[in-house]
Amino acid sequence: MFLNQWESRWEEGRIGFHLPEVNSYLLRYSGVLLKQAPQSVFVPLCGKTLDLPWLAGRTKKVVGVELIRKAVEDFYEENKITHLIHQAGKLQLYSNSSIDIFQGDFFDLNHEHVAPFKAIYDRGSIVAIDPPEREKYVNHLMSFLEPGGRLLLITLEYDQKQMTGPPFSVTANEIEMLLAPFGILELLETNDILDDRLRNKGLDVTLERVFQLVKN
Repeated sequence: MFLNQWESRWEEGRIGFHLPEVNSYLLRYSGVLLKQAPQSVFVPLCGKTLDLPWLAGRTKKVVGVELIRKAVEDFYEENKITHLIHQAGKLQLYSNSSIDIFQGDFFDLNHEHVAPFKAIYDRGSIVAIDPPEREKYVNHLMSFLEPGGRLLLITLEYDQKQMTGPPFSVTANEIEMLLAPFGILELLETNDILDDRLRNKGLDVTLERVFQLVKN
């Protein structure tokens, strides 16, 4: 993963992808994600999202993984959450009774660190992955989802010629190709979220899509 690009964004505060509130799709579709009353929820490339404490109020443990150390440290500091830090292989584990975040490369996370989950929430992860690594990312992500488990996935689609990303454009067809082999994939919602900020970047359509996958 391209560490320097993301590090500079966090250091310079260029984190327009970070929402100052709980994601509206998570609020709307939490019943889908949490249908099986999972003991834990996995959130890849979690940043410092407020979705983590919201989910922690509805399950016993939320587990995130995040590349950028500043994002993890900011999360615990801004939310005034006490925690311990210790080494977990190549990763640093920031640990609390309700929220654990592994800091480091997602691809260094393995089943010695965590057991498979019944619920995975990907709000801004797949759209942050460099396109050549996307298939590798999906295969690794799916290795952490139990059979019968549920993935709630939020994607972004736009004309990649108009903006380079990240976040990258991920088409509905690519999601179908990458994820349908793993189970039953369903498109829950599509919205054009084009606003002045995105228009000023040269975009004329910006589609957000919400998918759920139930793993075979």
